[in-house]
Amino acid sequence: MKASRKLCSLAAVIPAAVVAVLSTAPLAHADAGPYCLNEEKNCGIFFYNSGRTGSFTAFRGTDVPNLAGYTFLTSGAGKGRPVKNNAASFNNLSVDSIATVFYNSGYSGACDTFAPLTATDRLRNTYNENASLAFARGGTSCYKWN
Repeated sequence: MKASRKLCSLAAVIPAAVVAVLSTAPLAHADAGPYCLNEEKNCGIFFYNSGRTGSFTAFRGTDVPNLAGYTFLTSGAGKGRPVKNNAASFNNLSVDSIATVFYNSGYSGACDTFAPLTATDRLRNTYNENASLAFARGGTSCYKWN
């Protein structure tokens, strides 16, 4: 009798433990690296310093709803620092898509929108306050870079 109770208790606990482990699994990250690749349709590069200098990280192919967890990857000032709320300049190397940098996570707030193959030496609305990146999507209060 005691053994069957223990088995029943165990059967109830195991599914709960599995759900707890799966719910804490990390979210998938966007493809980020040091450079844009030739075959990439969408690619935007955040730079740590104004003038498109210092360390940088390229985000390739997909939107990024929250830049938390990403760091500047290349050598130079800012290497290893978080990308979120630390970028001073940006380059949209997308051939066909606009790229929009948003002040808030989740694609909201003030923003800077870049036409394809457009860059700035100093972000206007999101200077050191950049939290998300979207391709082929603008915002309502964006500064337009042409």
